[in-house]
Amino acid sequence: MRTFNKGLYILPALFLLLVPAVQATAAQTATGTFTTTATTISVTVINGNTLITQSLTINAMGDISGSLTGSDVAVITSTGSGFLAGIGTFSGTILGRAGTVGIGFAGTFSPTTGQLNLQANFLRGTGTGQLAGISGTGTIQGIFNVGGTYTFSVTFQS
Repeated sequence: MRTFNKGLYILPALFLLLVPAVQATAAQTATGTFTTTATTISVTVINGNTLITQSLTINAMGDISGSLTGSDVAVITSTGSGFLAGIGTFSGTILGRAGTVGIGFAGTFSPTTGQLNLQANFLRGTGTGQLAGISGTGTIQGIFNVGGTYTFSVTFQS
């Protein structure tokens, strides 16, 4: 006959009741517009490809309201394609919650028209204030170094 200690099964269950659960709220959509101010730091040509390093400030209006300060690198290839990647720290409100959070973005742009198509992410673990625990992704469209529109899917930890 096999015997077992019921306490070994009850203790983990009690522990789970005492530990506060971290729950994510349902994803919400945040939309709006933005303007960009950029300063060229350097321009380098390597094998016919032009690399442009910039510091930038992005001012967002709408469901995301505030400023992102950061930098990016734009590459115009020898065949005329444009690629862009950057990172920055956003400070302001997202869907009414205030704080700061890191945002990374990357995508393509047209060197001739400036048309911009980017994907962006809130950088996990970088949120402060009411933005602590934020996660989500977004799309950014507009004109390179001018402005445009954004749509983000946002999830908060509660």
